[in-house]
Amino acid sequence: MRDVRQARAYIEKHRHRRQSNKVLHGHPSPVFWLDQNVSIPEIMDNRRRASQSMRKRINLYVGTPYCLPTEPDRCGFCLFPSEVYQDRHQLDTYLGYLKKEGEMFRPYLGGAELASVYFGGGTSNLYKADQYPKLMEMVRDLFDVPPQIEVTLEGIPQTFNHEKLAAMKACGINRISMGVQQLDDELIKASGRKQTSAQVFDTLHSCQQLELPVSVDLIFGWPNQTITQMLHDLRAVVDTGINHITHYELNIAGRTDFSRNRRDTLPSTEQNLEMYQVGKAFLESEGFRQVTPYDFERTGPLPSTYLYEQLFRQPFQDNDGQPIGYDAWGWGFAGISFFFGTPDSPGSAYMNHVHVDQYFRDIDANRFPLLRGYQYSAIDLRLHLLFQELQGLAVDRQRYASLFGYDVVDEHSPIWTTLHELEWASINDKFVTIEGNGAFYLPLIQNMLAHDRSEAMRKQRTISPQQSQPSTSAATPQLTEDVDRAVETARAS
Repeated sequence: MRDVRQARAYIEKHRHRRQSNKVLHGHPSPVFWLDQNVSIPEIMDNRRRASQSMRKRINLYVGTPYCLPTEPDRCGFCLFPSEVYQDRHQLDTYLGYLKKEGEMFRPYLGGAELASVYFGGGTSNLYKADQYPKLMEMVRDLFDVPPQIEVTLEGIPQTFNHEKLAAMKACGINRISMGVQQLDDELIKASGRKQTSAQVFDTLHSCQQLELPVSVDLIFGWPNQTITQMLHDLRAVVDTGINHITHYELNIAGRTDFSRNRRDTLPSTEQNLEMYQVGKAFLESEGFRQVTPYDFERTGPLPSTYLYEQLFRQPFQDNDGQPIGYDAWGWGFAGISFFFGTPDSPGSAYMNHVHVDQYFRDIDANRFPLLRGYQYSAIDLRLHLLFQELQGLAVDRQRYASLFGYDVVDEHSPIWTTLHELEWASINDKFVTIEGNGAFYLPLIQNMLAHDRSEAMRKQRTISPQQSQPSTSAATPQLTEDVDRAVETARAS
């Protein structure tokens, strides 16, 4: 942004629009990841060179392709790629391919130190009790796993049970993330989910019995949802003694049922802002502190800190003056990976295939199952780090300057000035801090910060449209649709 006037105009133009990507994590959006000739050896060689000047650790994400069928499809709102779950055979087959992919990466990542592990999806608690040790065995076979490392598994209420949870804990999974989303029966019907409130509380009770920290996801902004309904859900979950809640706005984007067919039943942006304000005030009154726009945690006997996301938000840290870099490797179907380098050699990101048959075919052919990727420029790496740190509601000016040689305030001065005037941000010598309603409008802020760079990338994409075409191996209508669904939002959960 050239000046304050332009920044103000941008905000006024966009502030009344839905914040359709409440959890935008990175720059650039995968819609700009057009490189189909991703070279794993080159990426790993860059990582090796970066590790000569700093300690490098891995945040590991292990994806599962399958979800229970719903009506409407994909819970009505989800943009993640997934396949319909049918039976155990699918899971056994997938585990075999997951192991094969791990072997392909062994020369490059074998023995690397893990910082955290996250089993996501899809629905990663569809596995049977005896399959979870196999998952952890594959991780331990490939990586050095430090003791007491945070290992999170996410799932839905109706596919947890005490036997599964006990098996998870026994093999080393030590944190549960449960996608509850809503407790109201009518709202559950609206999303096509089959869960019951009883299943939610049974799972929470089992986690308490097993001393498993657990986090609950709740969504606000449902069609016809009232503040009273939202507070009822929050109260019910808080009263269980839980110590971590993710409370975020319903994401409406792409070709989902909610986006195409039910926009007229959705709350306005102003109503969603009120829900956000009321929900935040309630959680803080119950002893929770806000750590991201959507994550709230409190101390207790079973803390749930969500280390995977915390380290993802801060890919560069220091320990007693020694720099530490945190890469993210997405293992499996639709996995997304970030390997960060240095300002001189900024690194790359890429995603795996988002159609499970193509994922299998590439591995059968001894090819890395990569769909497409992106090579960062120096400005892209700075914007990515800035986006990440903003998720934690504060940007460390000194760390930013030490990494890149730029003062983040000087670099985006008109934007910070405008945000300060709106009381969305405060600035001192050490930090730029997001405050007030700034957290709710963080997607708008991020898009504004990246506006000039994004416009330049759009122009480049127009000049070279052939770069955006799917590769021959991926050129099927279904795959193209799945890619579009996947990249219209950057990890929308």
